[in-house]
Amino acid sequence: MLFPYRTTAQEIVGNEKLAIDYFNEKKYEKALPLFTELINKSPDNPMLNYYYGVTLLKNHHYETAAKEALLNAVVDKTPANANFYLANYFHALGNWTEALDFYKRYKGSKQERRELEYDKYLDLCLKQINPFKIDKGDTKTIFVDTIKVPTPQPDEKIFPIPDSLKTEWFNFQINSQLTYHSITDFRSEAAKILFAKAWIATGKNDSIVSNTDILRKAHEETNSVTTRLALVQRIVEAEQQSYQLLRDREKYFEQARIKEAAYWEKAGADKMAGFITEITERERVRGERLLNEKKKAEIIPVEAAVMPSSSPNGTSVEPDSLKQLPLSPVISPEHKDVIVFKVQIGSFKNGKLTPAFKTRYAMLSKFRKIDKYTDEKRNEIYTIGNFTAYKDASTLKNQLIIEGVKGAFLAAFKNGERVPVSSVVKEAPLK
Repeated sequence: MLFPYRTTAQEIVGNEKLAIDYFNEKKYEKALPLFTELINKSPDNPMLNYYYGVTLLKNHHYETAAKEALLNAVVDKTPANANFYLANYFHALGNWTEALDFYKRYKGSKQERRELEYDKYLDLCLKQINPFKIDKGDTKTIFVDTIKVPTPQPDEKIFPIPDSLKTEWFNFQINSQLTYHSITDFRSEAAKILFAKAWIATGKNDSIVSNTDILRKAHEETNSVTTRLALVQRIVEAEQQSYQLLRDREKYFEQARIKEAAYWEKAGADKMAGFITEITERERVRGERLLNEKKKAEIIPVEAAVMPSSSPNGTSVEPDSLKQLPLSPVISPEHKDVIVFKVQIGSFKNGKLTPAFKTRYAMLSKFRKIDKYTDEKRNEIYTIGNFTAYKDASTLKNQLIIEGVKGAFLAAFKNGERVPVSSVVKEAPLK
C-alpha cells in the first residue's frame, strides 16, 4: 500500500529485460510481442526502436513499422548496425539503391561484420539477389498493439510550402547520382512536404538557439539568485526543445530522401538520367546568371547602388536593376583590396577526411554550401560562407559552434589570397 506503483514498474523493467534476453538468445518470435508492448509505452526510446525494428525483420515482417523504428534508431545513432538492418529492409523489398546506400553507411568492426555476414549481403545486393523471406501475414494481428499506424499522405493544400523555401537554393542529396537544389525538384508530394517540415524545424531551432543565447547572457549579468534559477530553467527547456527539433529534422530529412529515392527506383534509370540532365542545365544557367550579376555589380558606381530614386508621390523606389544584384556589397573599380571572411570547418592532409567530419559534412551540406580548396601544402580546406562584414562571419561561426562544429574559426582572404585575420582587422574597422 505504501508503494502502489512498484508492481507496475517492476513488471515494465522485467518485460524489458526479458525481451532483451530473448533478443540476445535470438528468440525473436518470443521477443516481438514484448517489444511491441514496450514501444507503445516509450515510442521515443531509440534503443527500444532498434530492438523492435530488428525483431520485426527477424520475424520476416518487412512493414513500414520496421523501417520507421530503425530510422528512429539511426537518427539517434543507436547503435551503429541499425544502418545494416535498414539495408536489410530495403534489400528484402528489392529497393537496391537504398539498400546499397545503407550498407555503405554501416561502419562496423571486422568482427561485427563477420557476425552479421555483411560481405555476403552486400555482394548479393550488388548482384540484385534477394535472399530474404517476406511474411506479411495478417497485419491486423501482427501490429494490433503497435503505435506504428499508417500515416496519411501529406497534402500541400493543407500544408503549404513556406514562401522562403520556394525561392531557396540548397543541396539535398537523394542518392549517389542525384542532388536537389530546389523544392520544385521533388517528384513525390509526400517527400516535398517532409522536406518542408525539416526546413521549418530548422528555422524554429535557429530562433530557439538565438533566444537561448540571450537567456545565457542575461544569466551571466544578473546577481539575483531567484532570477538566475528561473533563467536556468528556461535555458534547459530551450535546449530540450532544440534537441527535439534537430531530431525531428533529421527524421524528416531521412524520410524525404527515402520516399524520393523510391520514386526514382520505380521511374527507372532513363527517366532519372533525363532529370539529372535537366538539373545540370539549370545549374549552368544559374551559374551564368550569377556571374553576369557579379560583373554588372563591379561596374556600377557605389553611389548608384546605395541611393534610391523617388517616385512622383515621394516614395522611395529601388531601381529594377538593383533588385537583381546579389546580396553583397557593390565594389567600385578603384577599391582593389577586397577582403572576404569565411568560416573554416576542417583541414585535412591529402584530403583524408575523418569519419566524424564526414558525418558533420553530411549534416551541414543539407542547408549550407560548403566550399573546398587545396592549399600549397596539399591540405584540403573546407569553409562555409563569403562575407565582407566581419560581424556576419563571426555570427555564422558562433552558430556553427552551437550546432556542434567545435573547431570552427574565421579565415580571411584579401584579393583571393589567404591572410591572417588579425592583419585585415587592423586595416579596417569591424562592421
